[in-house]
Amino acid sequence: MTLRQLALIFTIILGLTNLRSDSSSAQTPPPPPRTPPPNQTEPGGGLNPLNSSCESKNKSVKALVPAKNPVLTTNEHPTFLFYVPFESQEIRYGEFSLLVWPQEKTRIFKTRFTLPQTPGVVSITLPSLPDYALEEGQFYHWYFKLYCQSKSSTQTDLALNGWIQRVPLTPEREAQINSGTPDVWYDSLAKIAEELLASPQDATLRDDWVNLLQVIDSEDLAEEPLTGSVIFLED
Repeated sequence: MTLRQLALIFTIILGLTNLRSDSSSAQTPPPPPRTPPPNQTEPGGGLNPLNSSCESKNKSVKALVPAKNPVLTTNEHPTFLFYVPFESQEIRYGEFSLLVWPQEKTRIFKTRFTLPQTPGVVSITLPSLPDYALEEGQFYHWYFKLYCQSKSSTQTDLALNGWIQRVPLTPEREAQINSGTPDVWYDSLAKIAEELLASPQDATLRDDWVNLLQVIDSEDLAEEPLTGSVIFLED
């Protein structure tokens, strides 16, 4: 066998090896990131002011959650808080859904809702049923959408989305929640909001509330009323 024939055989083998490697790479998707991207706490891509039928407000809809992930809960059925500057009659309905991340092929919760009568900070708590319980260590992707009253199309007017991860309740985390630190964000915020709703004149609770809002640059919402839970609609 001549040197030219050997070179030709080597070239063919090398080409087949590269083809197999390229094919394998194409079939194997890259692994998902270990931490989700930033939370969309204010309307961005989900709102086109030229097409939106929502009336302009001095303040925007906002998810009361840090932008940077992970944002934690120890609760199987956590509570999510949002500031909504609209009265109930201005919004036809809202939608909230929660999917398992990163594949997002499994939706564990979805509901339509209406708002409390007055603008303010509203809450959404997952129903206390096994089907809606979060698993420890798992990330979930939530979506919050509002459809304005003056339009009948199915296009979303205002949309936010973000993530939540459930972690075990340890003595350290329980102490963090009880002292209102931002370490276990969803639990600390929900606990203070619930207590402040029951005792709005409590100065200590008010200070704790303001401190957490400052963490997410939302101290301008400190005087906005806590209006309680949204009203779930039957399917």
